[in-house]
Amino acid sequence: MDAAGEKKWMNLYLFSDLPKMAHRIPKDFTHVMKLQNERVQALARRAYEIPFYKERFDRAGVSPEDIRTGDDLTKLPVLTKDELRTWMGGLKDQPQYKDWICDTTSGSTGKPVSVLFSPREKAYMKANWYRVMLVAGYNPLTGKTMSRINAHDENAGGRDTFLQRFGVFRHRFVNQYASEQEIIDAINAYRPDWLYMNKTEMMRFVLYAHRTGKKVWHPKFYDAISEKVTENDRKLFKEVLGPGIIDSYGTAETGAAMIRLPDKDYYVVHNDSFVVNVVDDAGKLCQRGRVVITPLYKTDLPLINYEVGDRAVMKVKGGVHFITEVEGRLNDYFRYEDGRVTSFFEVTPVIAHCADILQIRFIQKSYDLIHVQIVRDEKARMTEKELETYLETNLNQIFKKPFRFEFEWMKVIPPDKNGKLRMIVCEV
Repeated sequence: MDAAGEKKWMNLYLFSDLPKMAHRIPKDFTHVMKLQNERVQALARRAYEIPFYKERFDRAGVSPEDIRTGDDLTKLPVLTKDELRTWMGGLKDQPQYKDWICDTTSGSTGKPVSVLFSPREKAYMKANWYRVMLVAGYNPLTGKTMSRINAHDENAGGRDTFLQRFGVFRHRFVNQYASEQEIIDAINAYRPDWLYMNKTEMMRFVLYAHRTGKKVWHPKFYDAISEKVTENDRKLFKEVLGPGIIDSYGTAETGAAMIRLPDKDYYVVHNDSFVVNVVDDAGKLCQRGRVVITPLYKTDLPLINYEVGDRAVMKVKGGVHFITEVEGRLNDYFRYEDGRVTSFFEVTPVIAHCADILQIRFIQKSYDLIHVQIVRDEKARMTEKELETYLETNLNQIFKKPFRFEFEWMKVIPPDKNGKLRMIVCEV
C-alpha cells in the first residue's frame, strides 16, 4: 500500500499496534530483549538498502550481519542533528514523500530539525505514546486526558471525535498561552486523569498556584515533557499536582523511548521499540556520556544512533540498560576564555540543596558576568540578599574562575519562543 493509502488507515494501524506493545515493565526481560535483538537485526538489514546508511556502514567497515544486539549498534557512527537535518532536508520535497508526515522540532538546540515519517511509522509512534500511559497505569479507554496544543495536534478545537462521544480516548486541550488562572480553571473543570505539557508551561501555573494558594485538581498521572525535571521541580510539582508525576523521556524525532514511574528513581527503556545507549566521544558504550536513541519501529527512513543532545548515566543489569540520571543538554555550559567549560550538572547540587529557589536561569553575558533570573519561594527562609550571597559564594567555589553576578528577581521566568526554558543561555 502506498503512503496515501496508509494515511487513510492510520487510526486502524494505531489500534492494531498498541496491543502488540509491552504494557508493563517486566520482571524478567528475557522475552523483550529477544524481541529487541530480532528488530535490531531486521533494522540493520533494511538500513543497508538505503544509500545514506549503506555509506555509513561501509565507512565503518560494518555489515548488517555484524549487528546482532542493541549494543552492536555502537559499531556504527552517531547520527548528529546536523547530519539528520541535511539528509532529511534533501528528501522532504521529493515526490515520493508527498504523502508522508513531516514533523519539525522546536529547535531548542538552535535550529529546527525536520523528520519524515511514513504514515505507518507515525501511527506506531502515536500508539507508543498510549503505551506510555498504559505502563503508568492509565486506562485510555475510560480515562480523560488533557494536554497543551501543538502544531501536530488534531481536533485541537475541542470537539469530540466519534469514539470520544462514547467515552473512549477522551481528550481536551488547554491553551498553554492563556493566563495561569484560566489554565487552572480549565484543569479543575475537566478533571483529567492524565495531564501533559512542556515543563516550563506547567511550571508557570504551578508557581502561580503555589504563590496564591490556588487549589489545582490532582490528576492520577501528569508528565512535564520536553525538558529536564530537576529534584526541586519534582518537589514543587508534587506539592501542587499530587504524587502522580511521570517522566516520559524521548524526542519529537524518536518518540517516547523510556519512562520513570512515580515511585522509581530510574528510567526503563521501552526495549521492544527502542535502543537507548550512552556513549563516549568515540561512540563507545560507557556509564556516563551522550544519549543516542534508535527507534526500532522507524524502518522506512531509520534513525540509527541518533544523538539527542543530552548526557545521562547508565547502568547495565543482566544485559538490560537502565538510565539512572538524565544530566541535561550538552550545550548547557558556562564558558571560559581559555576554552574550558562548566556544565549545569556540576552546579546542580548548589540549586538542588536550596529549597528556597523555585525557578532559576543563568544568562552568561561575558567571560566574567552572569545574569541570574530567579524565582524565590515566598515562604523562603533566606531573604533575597541572603540567597544572592549563597549562590555567589557556592557557585564561585565550583567555577574554574570567579564570576560577577547580577540578579533579576521574578515571579515566573517566561519560556523561550519554543515553549521551553533553557537553564543556561551562553551569550559568549
